[in-house]
Amino acid sequence: MTCDQQRFKRDVADHVMTIVRDDGVDRHIKFGNKDGGSPYWFEILTWAGTLCIHGDCGTFVFSRLTDMFKFFRTDRGNDPSKLYINEGYWCEKLQAVDCNGYGKGAARKFDPEEFKSRVKEHVESYLEGYEITDERRADLWDSIHSEILGYVDNYSSEYVAFHRMHEFHDDEFPELFTDCWEWDCDEYTFRFLWNLYAIAWAIRKYDAAKAEKRAA
Repeated sequence: MTCDQQRFKRDVADHVMTIVRDDGVDRHIKFGNKDGGSPYWFEILTWAGTLCIHGDCGTFVFSRLTDMFKFFRTDRGNDPSKLYINEGYWCEKLQAVDCNGYGKGAARKFDPEEFKSRVKEHVESYLEGYEITDERRADLWDSIHSEILGYVDNYSSEYVAFHRMHEFHDDEFPELFTDCWEWDCDEYTFRFLWNLYAIAWAIRKYDAAKAEKRAA
């Protein structure tokens, strides 16, 4: 499961902003339901060179510029209705992730469906160079499903998936998976993407409030 703008906006539809501290690059801003409820609450704290976002969807700490709001504004784009995020570049500036109490905090994780898709694409491409019967192709796929894909589900680790692929052998195609060890089958986690949208959205809310105050 991934997170998109539509999902994020639904989660924060009733959120209001509370500015606790606003002293140059030292900020503490809270967001939560206007009725006082706590689902999907979060807060952003910034100090020189650092931004920390913390709440129901975890904690992530970024570092790049003295003013981290300035850093995240660089990918804002021109469409005010769209929340622009830059997953790859912003992830490069990630310094820390909460462990969720189990030491498993991460911005990216192994995606079993991506692994399965890569296996299927690879095998079909590999077999294009061979003339084999439909029966032989079906037998090969049965073996791949029973020895590799059948072991890969939402609870499988990257180790299990690649180990099963490493152990697979077919006499006719002994090098079928020889060049597959550097596959990147990770995806950005739901929590990481949610927090990126939260940062982009929060800075817009903050900027709008500051602009309104200056205009008053």
